[in-house]
Amino acid sequence: MDAGLLQSIVVALENVLTTRYLSAAGYVVLLYDHLLTLDDEVKYVWSAPGTIAKVLFLTLRYMVPLFLTGETITRTGIVVIPMSDAVCKIWTSLATYAGWFSITMSNFLVLLRIWTTLPRGHRLITWSLVFFIVMQLASLGVTTWVISNMIPVLFFDPAAGFCSFSAKPNVAGLWIPGLIFEVIVFLTVCWNALDRPRALGTDSETHITRILFRDGVIYFIILFVLRVSNTVLALVAPVSLIFVAVYFIWAATTITTSRLIINSRRAVAEAEQRRERLMAEEEAEARDSVGLDDLQLQSIDQRRRARSASFSRWSKGGTFWA
Repeated sequence: MDAGLLQSIVVALENVLTTRYLSAAGYVVLLYDHLLTLDDEVKYVWSAPGTIAKVLFLTLRYMVPLFLTGETITRTGIVVIPMSDAVCKIWTSLATYAGWFSITMSNFLVLLRIWTTLPRGHRLITWSLVFFIVMQLASLGVTTWVISNMIPVLFFDPAAGFCSFSAKPNVAGLWIPGLIFEVIVFLTVCWNALDRPRALGTDSETHITRILFRDGVIYFIILFVLRVSNTVLALVAPVSLIFVAVYFIWAATTITTSRLIINSRRAVAEAEQRRERLMAEEEAEARDSVGLDDLQLQSIDQRRRARSASFSRWSKGGTFWA
């Protein structure tokens, strides 16, 4: 056998092993994080009212592990399941559309979180919703185009034990619409925060806003790095490494979104506890208000009303779950 051909086979097999190990690592990290946050999920999510946002979050939370379980079984070599080329094409297409759907859900859930930092009826809510719809439709179109390019070169490789490509398909476009959406939304949110500096103040009424902004920045940075990595690998990696980080990044994206939502739910719950404690203290102060003049009593009442109105924005119509 030609030495060059033998070397290329060895490199390809090494790349297959790298893909298997990294995919398995992402799957393990996803399951581990799921177990770590399961108590918070039950406490802060399952007890929330049944809304579309809650359904989307739980769908994302459990759909991705389901697909990654299938990918882990077929790609890590734990079990070699012989498939026909037709089954390979169907499974890969479904997994790709599931990836698009999970990204769409993640973006919408984050958008809902952003809306809670805005005043009711803010024009940015309408603008961002229209932009979200346009970009997700564009992303769906790109995903369909990528799948149509992948299907002709997909086949089941008995030597590797999983679905592979006979030639390198063009998959870089899968992540470009998401990158555009996230960059523009992030810059818009930063501009809005700088335009309303009081929203990032230090008083208790803006505590949740500050948490959401902080977590949103972290979320953006992590997802931006992950999706840029996916795009770069899709452009420069050989065909045997084209999916080396896809499933690991899919798991990491899901973890990041889940953490963002659960942390924000915890922040709302803790804010409610603080509000109840402060109101209890003010009621006690009011009961002991014998001797206070009318101006002092009015000040106590105004503080109580301000805290109640501030929190109602998060606990009712302005929250993620309403």
